[in-house]
Amino acid sequence: IITIIENRLSLSSQYTNMNVGNKQSTRPVTLSTRLSNQLKIGSTTFSSPSAILHVKILTGTNLYQTDTFHPIDPYVQVSLGSDSSRSITLLRGGSNCDFNWKVAFPINPDKVQQHRGGLAITVWDQDLGNKDDEVGRASIPTTKFLKWETKSRAFNGKVKLEHKSRLSGRNKDGGSLDVEIYWETNSVFVEAHNDMFESTAFESGVSGVPLPLTYCVTNFNNLSGLAQTIIDKKKISEYTPFRTYRMKLWHVPFVFQGFTKGWNRQYKAAQQIYGNQLGSKTVRATLRLQNYMSYSNDYVNNRSSEVHELSTMESFRRMLRSYDGREIPSSSSFTPQQGGKTKVTSPRYTYVIMPDSHMHFSVTSKKIATDFLSKHALHAGAATEVVYSGEFFFDRFSRRAVKTGKAALVIDNNSGTFAPPKDKLELLKLLMCLNFGTDVPVFALDREDPLLKELSDANGVE
Repeated sequence: IITIIENRLSLSSQYTNMNVGNKQSTRPVTLSTRLSNQLKIGSTTFSSPSAILHVKILTGTNLYQTDTFHPIDPYVQVSLGSDSSRSITLLRGGSNCDFNWKVAFPINPDKVQQHRGGLAITVWDQDLGNKDDEVGRASIPTTKFLKWETKSRAFNGKVKLEHKSRLSGRNKDGGSLDVEIYWETNSVFVEAHNDMFESTAFESGVSGVPLPLTYCVTNFNNLSGLAQTIIDKKKISEYTPFRTYRMKLWHVPFVFQGFTKGWNRQYKAAQQIYGNQLGSKTVRATLRLQNYMSYSNDYVNNRSSEVHELSTMESFRRMLRSYDGREIPSSSSFTPQQGGKTKVTSPRYTYVIMPDSHMHFSVTSKKIATDFLSKHALHAGAATEVVYSGEFFFDRFSRRAVKTGKAALVIDNNSGTFAPPKDKLELLKLLMCLNFGTDVPVFALDREDPLLKELSDANGVE
């Protein structure tokens, strides 16, 4: 359980008028948020990061061959405490391969020794339909990498991996990785927490953000796709796997200051899921199984998974368009017509942000199968608490979007299962901007806000 050990949030908002549709709407577009810079988890106190640890994985040499009949499909996972990131899988990359992949972690050098496991580097062999095989792992103590301050003093060399045999349990030579590791201070972190939304931050942009986003994994589930095809589309010829997304976010505990939201006890549907009746227990078991099928790339019915490295909101939007672009008219060929004669269809996504700092989401609609597969309780794996939840879409066709030529992320708290409070919407907005930057505007709106419906209608959101 996460508790705040000092300070409380002091929120203040400034409002300005914004043209949306044919109306003048008053919405908060700037924010001044003061966050506690210390937080206690159990018996451990964490401070807000003030530096960035850079890790670059260059090549793998003589990696342990876990597959007998074909080259391994390696990927690298780097972890520091609860933060973790993984590279894209090199299909048929083999035992000698070029990863040329890098990741950056926000850290506090004065507190990093709390990560007793050090910096963990693991190479895996991706096996679709089976559990991924561990090729080898290494751990670098924090006392070592703290010496590598600035790029001029970086560690450049080989890190030896150990492979643990499944049969004998003995350690074997797992090969080696050529890596570069260093860290550097970044005072922008502190400023970003306190000042990024003051004044004209949205207009001028903020240096140092977005923070280094790790990855977004897209899973393709065959059985769910088949159910969606039969029930919703009613045409086998239109079969596609059902897609779910799992994305790592930075700074969830610090932005939300340990806040979590339990299930909505006033909501009848939530009572049927989280109640004590036998039927409720069966529903929860079903949701957990479906969650595993949807989000685990080890499950036999997942056709495949893809890993995307994201750095800005625009890269996030482009990733979604690569899957759902057929549902969105191209902005270059679309001209809004007066009187609502032109039909626009934009995908809507349901999401949950979990306490482990991952965001789970998928496309939703009013169609039976898609609606079930995108339930918040399913995304949460029937967990009784989440940090936040709701729905989001990208505004590309409102008058604001057409006039400025800029899309905007519209994200809300529309979740009956968890009913997130609207007074945390400003923090949701802050989280999105810290992770994705300010190149694309973010509107965090309450589910009852008339502006939400207006933007939904303008974009043809179902």
